[in-house]
Amino acid sequence: MKIEEYGKPEGSSILCVPGVFMSGDFFSRLAEQMPEYHFVCVTLDGFHPGCEEFTGLEPQVEKLVGLLVQRNLTRFELAIGLSMGTIFAVKLAKREELSIKKLFLDGAVSFYESKHPKALKAAMYLIFSYFRKTAKDEQKSMKSLQKIYTEDWAKKSHLCRKSLSKPSLKVIVRLLAEYRLEPGVTQPMYLLFGAKEDNITINSRTVKELYPSAKITVQPGYNHLGYLDHEPEHYAEMIRRVLADKS
Repeated sequence: MKIEEYGKPEGSSILCVPGVFMSGDFFSRLAEQMPEYHFVCVTLDGFHPGCEEFTGLEPQVEKLVGLLVQRNLTRFELAIGLSMGTIFAVKLAKREELSIKKLFLDGAVSFYESKHPKALKAAMYLIFSYFRKTAKDEQKSMKSLQKIYTEDWAKKSHLCRKSLSKPSLKVIVRLLAEYRLEPGVTQPMYLLFGAKEDNITINSRTVKELYPSAKITVQPGYNHLGYLDHEPEHYAEMIRRVLADKS
């Protein structure tokens, strides 16, 4: 696990947790757009060269909280979670060791119970295994990634794909297939989905059942996490509005 910091060390802090096949430096262009803030960006185990195995949600949360406390990084104006990182943001929001004022959750994970959990798990495992396999051929991997991401994100994601082991992959797939959005978060919650993402309706309904005051935005024209990748300057404007929101 790694923690990288960007921006103004004495500025208000924003905690950033990325998703699968992502690292903390996926937030670097967002940090460039908000230089007066202090960005604390996490790379979870499993996604960087020489990393330890991803052994589960709870061990990763405990390890991350320990690292943050050790580095005296405990007060945050906002926690941003991308994809699988949304799960971590929800967990971290409830930790007494940390002070997190607001949550911003970007990208649909299955917050609800699937009607076909075994099929979901099998499908994710096959897809993620294919990503690991193609990462052995950098040219093939980059060609595939550039269909989804800008070149900057594609290069970074390729390195993360190369780093993930099969044991870590199995644990991550099980986490994503079995996770259910949990109650207990008291902070204001904001969610963003790309309009091309699957399951927006059921995810939104699940969120509203637990958190009626949560604010959900659907960004037209984008798929999973595409808005941050392709429009970091506009994404930064959106984050500023979230930070300034008093309602």
